[in-house]
Amino acid sequence: MDQMSNPEHLRDVNAYEFDWTVLHIIIGGQSAIDSNLGFNIRTAEQALKFLECYGYDSENPIEKAELFGNFQEALNFIRRHFLQPDNPNGLKLEIPRKIVEMTDVVQLLMLTQTPADLSPSQQTLSFWACAVIKVMHTIAHMDKDLRSHYFTDIQTQILDRFYKFIHSDEKNQVFLGKDIKDPDRIDLVLFDSKPKKGRDSVLLKLLHKPENVAEDIFDRVGLRFVTKNRFDCLRIVKFLKERYILMPANIKPSRSKNTLINLHAFTQELHNLKEVSKIGQVTPADFYQKLVQFCKNSDIKYTDLDNPHSSSFYKTIQFTVRQLIKIQNPLYEDLKVLKASIKGKPLPEDILKITDKIDLKNLQKEIRFFYPFEVQICDEESHQENVAGLGSHSSYKKSQLQTALLRVMGDLTKLNPEHLCDANATKM
Repeated sequence: MDQMSNPEHLRDVNAYEFDWTVLHIIIGGQSAIDSNLGFNIRTAEQALKFLECYGYDSENPIEKAELFGNFQEALNFIRRHFLQPDNPNGLKLEIPRKIVEMTDVVQLLMLTQTPADLSPSQQTLSFWACAVIKVMHTIAHMDKDLRSHYFTDIQTQILDRFYKFIHSDEKNQVFLGKDIKDPDRIDLVLFDSKPKKGRDSVLLKLLHKPENVAEDIFDRVGLRFVTKNRFDCLRIVKFLKERYILMPANIKPSRSKNTLINLHAFTQELHNLKEVSKIGQVTPADFYQKLVQFCKNSDIKYTDLDNPHSSSFYKTIQFTVRQLIKIQNPLYEDLKVLKASIKGKPLPEDILKITDKIDLKNLQKEIRFFYPFEVQICDEESHQENVAGLGSHSSYKKSQLQTALLRVMGDLTKLNPEHLCDANATKM
């Protein structure tokens, strides 16, 4: 055998030791958030290399301060959402003083050694350090989403497309349409847009998701239509497409969900009604009412395999669209005005040289990117059940919080066995 197939330097049996946790994370599809094992960092030098690989310069005072700020936020987040008394259903534990009083993230990283090599008290500290670092990791990804700086402009551009078709008549009936005479007008029980998610809400959403990156939150901008009947829900989808309010090609297929109307059965029923209407057995006035009645009795079974917190009792049509956002770069215009204002002015030579080097060709005049938003559509009866029933948002949030707690706190939950019993009872 040649040297490549049997290298001399691998004769030591220790050379064949693998970090199985890391292998499962890198090539096995496991999330780092789900790992209960530490990083096996034993020295300050290893901790600094870890930070450098992650992307942080520990010698940079600004980045060092940012890391410590993330550390403090992570501690407060864990207290608010995962521990009693702030969360009555949280763990009855306290963050160890040794962690709370830390002044450098390097110290925290050095606690994250492999639990099997530690004493019971050291293991507990390792579990706590890993939990805090999981939240810090999520905060870092959330804060580094450049698009978040443009959120107000993003929200305005997306919502403006819809709001210009939302009106109310003299009876204060809200409707979707170009104007009151629009033949495709659809009366609405409710139309609203989702307010900006709070910071903790975004963190919780990220912590319960396997991907755990800010780019995968698709509902920071959201709209909801509530109609008087289920058939009108389909009419809204038709209206949005035909009036070029949204682009079907920009739909994210894996995010589309329909627990409201059996489309296959509806297609067949519509075909049958068209056929009998041709021979005069169904009047135009009855056509609409028959479709309304058919959709009211429609039943569909749906299981969201990607989101176990979604209830099968939650009845809705839901989809995610990406819209091309265009943001004017204010720096471009400011520099353009600056260069024009000093042209030909008797200024110091060093200032003139600096301004001459400013080439506007290297600066984007307009920043453009696609941004996702979510649309939810349901009828009045389903909306009331969604709000108050088994598929309510509060039930969803409780389930989401429970998953995030178990993922972040890991083996620390074993120190609070009664919480595990409560969690299992909730799932049943």
